[in-house]
Amino acid sequence: MLNRRAIVLGLLVALACGCAAEERLGRWEGPASAAPASIAAWGAADGPGRCVHTEHYRIYTTIQDGQIVSLLPQLMEGALMAYRQLAPEVGATDRPMDCYIFGTRAQWDVFTRRIAGPDAKVYLQIRSGGYTVGDRYALYYIGREGTLAVAAHEGWHQYVGRHFAGRLPPFLEEGIACMFESVAWEGNLPRFNLSVNPRRAMELRKAMDAGRIQPLETMLAMHAGDIVGDRMEKIDAFYAQAWAFARFLWEAENGRHRPALQRLLADAAAGGVRDPGRSHAAAGAAWNRGAGGAMLEQYLGMSLRELDGAYRAFLHKVAYEQFSLQWRS
Repeated sequence: MLNRRAIVLGLLVALACGCAAEERLGRWEGPASAAPASIAAWGAADGPGRCVHTEHYRIYTTIQDGQIVSLLPQLMEGALMAYRQLAPEVGATDRPMDCYIFGTRAQWDVFTRRIAGPDAKVYLQIRSGGYTVGDRYALYYIGREGTLAVAAHEGWHQYVGRHFAGRLPPFLEEGIACMFESVAWEGNLPRFNLSVNPRRAMELRKAMDAGRIQPLETMLAMHAGDIVGDRMEKIDAFYAQAWAFARFLWEAENGRHRPALQRLLADAAAGGVRDPGRSHAAAGAAWNRGAGGAMLEQYLGMSLRELDGAYRAFLHKVAYEQFSLQWRS
């Protein structure tokens, strides 16, 4: 559950509903009003901090910029709404989820060494981004847009960590997380469009032009830890393909696969995912690298070969036919 590369996004796509680009790439959606939030002092180990309380989150931060601190609770509550819309049958707990957002890399390093145990050496390889352990995430400030993008990405992993009793294929979980990275703002209200992510679209185009696209079967066997120390272009290609695959399941062929995706999410949350390999009943189980394809075949009613062919056609559409639409304002 690593996001090695932060996505620096601004208001790159118009919010107007009549825009042709938006009609072809989904709609921007978000809360109608601001979420109530309160702020209290937090005694961080190596500097002053604040804890922002909302209905569903406790956000611990050492960021000193008051404007960014005021946006964090709105971002997370708005993102939670988007997570629930994507997975409407997943039940919600009533305990707040903890987020740690540090003002400096040094503070994040100290925290990571303290809480991550043996896994700290893996997380500390992250150059720019964050990680999730169980149902809490930790990241550090990399600029306003990048920080908010990573928070929304890690928030999906956190949501899964809290609410899912079973496992999703890591490649799919990463791809879904990438769908929340593109955040636009209407005043202090966040807006999400699950079809738009200009940076991932650019990375996908570059990977396709360079011939770095891997077969779906290969990608389904991978998780983010496999590429954390790799070359940047390989990391970018992994996340771009993951993002495009999640989009494929969400919207390809007028949403043909969306009901199956939502059944898979609901079953994984309940711990009853249809898993021919019988290896993912528990969220903490080690990922069986050979099981992802069979799992998707069960839910989509397609062979992995058929699925790969349809997915590759969708990659071409996103990278070449829709590429310029990602950047229009």
